Amino acid sequence: MKFAYVLCLLLLVTFVPIFLEASETLQFVPESCFSVVTVSNVQSDKGVGWLIDAWINSPRESPLRDLLSSVPAREISVALFPAEGSETFSMLLVVTLNKGKKAEKALLDKLIETPLTVSIQTTSHKNTTIFYTTAEDAGDYSAYAVVQNNVLAAATLDILKTSLEGPTVGQGSAYKNMSAVLTLSQDGLLFTNNSNSQFVQFLRPLEDKWGMSLLLSADYLQWMGASFDFVDSQQVSGKFVFQGKDTSHIEDIQDDADFMGETFKRKFIAEKIDYKGEVTVNGKTVVLNFNIEGLESLWTKLFAQGVLSLFSLDAD
Repeated sequence: MKFAYVLCLLLLVTFVPIFLEASETLQFVPESCFSVVTVSNVQSDKGVGWLIDAWINSPRESPLRDLLSSVPAREISVALFPAEGSETFSMLLVVTLNKGKKAEKALLDKLIETPLTVSIQTTSHKNTTIFYTTAEDAGDYSAYAVVQNNVLAAATLDILKTSLEGPTVGQGSAYKNMSAVLTLSQDGLLFTNNSNSQFVQFLRPLEDKWGMSLLLSADYLQWMGASFDFVDSQQVSGKFVFQGKDTSHIEDIQDDADFMGETFKRKFIAEKIDYKGEVTVNGKTVVLNFNIEGLESLWTKLFAQGVLSLFSLDAD
């Protein structure tokens, strides 16, 4: 069951639904992140709409859930950055609201408030007002800002400031290379950059926690991407793309893709979920195409458990 949860997390957070040129949230995602997931078509797509509604209606309390249930969002991006200490990563959230819609300040404040918060302070950066807290037990976010119809929330004040400066992740060479390989008009798009081994440094502690190795060839990857089509509550189709740094270890990368596909198949069969996949190789690029049906009950369990719980090294 744990492996199935991990895969669903990959479909969400290891999770981006967009047309690259039309993405509004990526203009605030800096190139310094090592991974970004974007969900678009939030209101218009049947599958994406069901996922958001299922999460909003899950029993687990969340200030972000309260925010998104109160104001319609059009696109959502979550970016991950290296973190120090016991944390595995720091986050940046960018939400594009429907034009003309505004979020209540009380709900925005809840994103960064904790039981130890004495007051919320303000500062200005790039002509934008930033609200932040200095509480030592800060949660997922400690700072937020509103830029036109975009809400930005970050784990640290520095990350939020960087999101207002650029350059953006979409301007980087690795992301541009990915856009030439993946179909960008899908509901979801994942980009993970490993050019400086950022992804490996993030992945290894999680593999220790999960008690499994997902990518033995991670050291040989330049980047990894994925596009998803959330057809409805039951079905997801798409592809994972593994881009090697060169062709010298392409067989290792292919072996990982084959192993991943076979593991998905075995684990999903145990959950009575139908999985089909195929691996192809072209130069230093390995592609795993897949189609999964019968996911609704697994999504529901994942949302009840908490999407980010599997990424915490302290959680059971």
